[in-house]
Amino acid sequence: MRETFSNSLISNTIYHLLNFEKHSSFQSAAREAAINNNFQIVLLSEDFNTVFSVETQHRATIEDAIRHGIEKDVDKNQINTRVNVNGVLTYWGPIRINGIRHYLMLVDNEDSYSQEEITKLAEIVELAMGMWKYSPERDLTAEFIKALRRGNKSLAYSLKSEAEFNDEKIEGIYDIPDVDKDAGLKILANFEKEYDIHSLKIAEGDEICGVLLSNDEAKQVGEEEWKKLAKHLSSAGAKKIFYFNGIDGIEDAGSAFQIINETEPFIQLIFPQKRAFSKYELALASDCVNISLKGGQVKKNYLDLLKPLKSAGETKAKQLLETLEAFVLDAGLNTAKTSRLMDIHTNTVQYRLKRIKEILGVDITGNTIVPGLMMALAVGRIEKMVKSL
Repeated sequence: MRETFSNSLISNTIYHLLNFEKHSSFQSAAREAAINNNFQIVLLSEDFNTVFSVETQHRATIEDAIRHGIEKDVDKNQINTRVNVNGVLTYWGPIRINGIRHYLMLVDNEDSYSQEEITKLAEIVELAMGMWKYSPERDLTAEFIKALRRGNKSLAYSLKSEAEFNDEKIEGIYDIPDVDKDAGLKILANFEKEYDIHSLKIAEGDEICGVLLSNDEAKQVGEEEWKKLAKHLSSAGAKKIFYFNGIDGIEDAGSAFQIINETEPFIQLIFPQKRAFSKYELALASDCVNISLKGGQVKKNYLDLLKPLKSAGETKAKQLLETLEAFVLDAGLNTAKTSRLMDIHTNTVQYRLKRIKEILGVDITGNTIVPGLMMALAVGRIEKMVKSL
């Protein structure tokens, strides 16, 4: 009977996929159909996370295929979209399983079939899923990231074991709120491709967040690269991006997401000019938020550092404080950038900074002075916003 079907993709696939006597599950039947007909199957969740796959060749990775698929807007097409992934032909199409949207990717290993044959193959695979009453495995990637975001580290460890993630490979996280999902995923795909980054990610509503995995081939991604990404993401509606580099495993990842959750509502009160926030800005913001909320002597100590400026008179003190905030918090101690941000002449900035030094009696750019000054100015910005509410 096998020879009867061996020369026909459709009939041979049907033979294997619907062989209820031989196979105990759709997954088993799909594997044999793919092996016998030299194609591959990848079923993805709505977040483009793999929930089932049959790989019969390894000329391209699923991760590379996903990046190419996102770039080609496969989520916006209702038919099998052909995507060439470094010489490997893949065909994408959305399907619904138990009312939930998924993506089916089929791979023609040797360019043996026409697009019409692949389209028919996709219909047969979807039909077989229904006849087998197949329910996809849980999206463990999404559950894993959600557990980290909620700070449920014990659940994250459990999911890591179930999904065979290696938590030692986690070396960073990112969170992008208020972003258009489709446009944001496409920009992220290009970013990952440019720097050879591997990540796990989910999109919930208008937020995309992910976990960066270590990769020996990855290029160095630092502050400038994240700022560049933030600029690109602005076209997708994102006003800010949070990122943590140099973390180690589940414990650090969970703590990083917790800091983001705590500081997101306040971060742009402290740094209104920034769009990309590293763990350093977030750690500073977290400390300042806690100081501001708890009040007491610690908050008073910081605010008292700026009190001498009031001796210049109300109007002048306001000018000096705004200049100092821009210089320290927004411009990174750069007078030219402070001038641009405040739209005043550089000489005016330099004069005001000189006056501030005289009033405070310290070198405001000194290594031992800047940390305390940043804290005082950040707490002051939070206090001003709280008082205006």
